[in-house]
Amino acid sequence: MRSAPDLSLARAVQKYELSGISLGSALRTIVFDQSAGGLMRGSAGQLLPVGDRRRAIASLLDLFFKQTDKIELSETAFTIEQSGEQSAVPRLVEALYDVNPERRQAAARALGWLWPVSPRAAKALIRALLDKTQPQPVREEAAESLAYSHYSPAIVPLVSVLDEHDVRMRFWAVFALGGIGQWRVHHGADAGVVEALERMLPDREVAPGWWSVGREALAMLSDLDAQYRAKLDAETRRLLGDPNSSSEDLRWAEGYSLPRTNWPAIESI
Repeated sequence: MRSAPDLSLARAVQKYELSGISLGSALRTIVFDQSAGGLMRGSAGQLLPVGDRRRAIASLLDLFFKQTDKIELSETAFTIEQSGEQSAVPRLVEALYDVNPERRQAAARALGWLWPVSPRAAKALIRALLDKTQPQPVREEAAESLAYSHYSPAIVPLVSVLDEHDVRMRFWAVFALGGIGQWRVHHGADAGVVEALERMLPDREVAPGWWSVGREALAMLSDLDAQYRAKLDAETRRLLGDPNSSSEDLRWAEGYSLPRTNWPAIESI
């Protein structure tokens, strides 16, 4: 069955073709149509021949460096990441130290979602994570993006962030360690990840918009060790049945009581 974005793209292309525009021109038009949405635009980019796709993404990157609006920057970065065009990595790395902090944040996200995450991208994200002169949202985004990198050298830097005062940094470092740790389960488990996450279980401080660091650590551990999978199941059931559970705990229990899906299959880097 085709997904909704695929059907929407097919309809958009058909509309252009009926007006006499070639397939390639229709796809290029959609890539630059900001009203089309990043998912459709990125999908259109994927369908372009390699040479055309690289030229289109290069033009999008030029636009990305000219934009200043946060929403526009996020939308353009999302289009670039959805295209899967690895040639975008060097300029996205460059953007991590742009004068515009919102461009930095958008670039940090794109670097984590441009699969497979390249070593160059992962190293740049580690630098941004450890650079305390970076705005907080950029460092948070870098931590989250590292979760999708499966880049083992990121483990030690992420563990160091677990000692930071800001709960948001600890929360995303836990999430990233869980992401990398889950991949390593299939390539030789890393005891250091489990130990680091176990150390965070007593951390009850709530990350704004999410839940406590300790709850996130338990969820991440559940993918690494069967005993924690059982504990997660028991705790989510308890919270869902407790009328006094906090809104944060309920969101956590509802999210992690659902059937778990595997992290995207990304080859080792």
